[in-house]
Amino acid sequence: MRIELSEEAKELVKKYLKTEKQKTYNYDFFIDEEKYIKWEDVDIGMEAWSERVFEVKAEDVEAYLEATENYNPIFRDEEFCKNTVWGKPIAPPMFLTTIAFWLVGDSFVGSWVKTPGAINPGQKIEFYEPIRVGDVIRAKMKAFDKYIKRGKRYLTYYVEYVNQKGDLVAKWWATLILPLTKSHEEHKIEGVWR
Repeated sequence: MRIELSEEAKELVKKYLKTEKQKTYNYDFFIDEEKYIKWEDVDIGMEAWSERVFEVKAEDVEAYLEATENYNPIFRDEEFCKNTVWGKPIAPPMFLTTIAFWLVGDSFVGSWVKTPGAINPGQKIEFYEPIRVGDVIRAKMKAFDKYIKRGKRYLTYYVEYVNQKGDLVAKWWATLILPLTKSHEEHKIEGVWR
């Protein structure tokens, strides 16, 4: 059974796509699901660099600020920022989530984060350097831990984000609970997706 977003759902999503990256990003995680690395195929210690980079553009940060209704001047007001420790606008720390999903491709070692039906039990992120317009961010992901707890399959990756200068921007321990199988999740969404 092939699951995909309905045309109505696709049209609803399109009206919110404003940036170049948003318009080219494959937001329908069902399309390439068979390419995603599976829980049982993950070996602790396996690692790889992201398949692509994220070049931070003003439109990316503005779209994030608009979506989160964030009006803090530290993120957009050049004049205000001249009198801060940063000297110029920075991106909100959680803008990193936008970067993370862009960097994870469809077959990359961390593609499991796009698994339909996955549950997010919590994340741990440490920030080291601010992200600014003009930065080019890459990620190195490493399988950190996987285990079964209460019959659920947990997977944790350790991710280092670095900028174009090689500076460490953030460390992220990303954990998800993955569904047992694709068919295990299909019964939950039958009638919702077409």
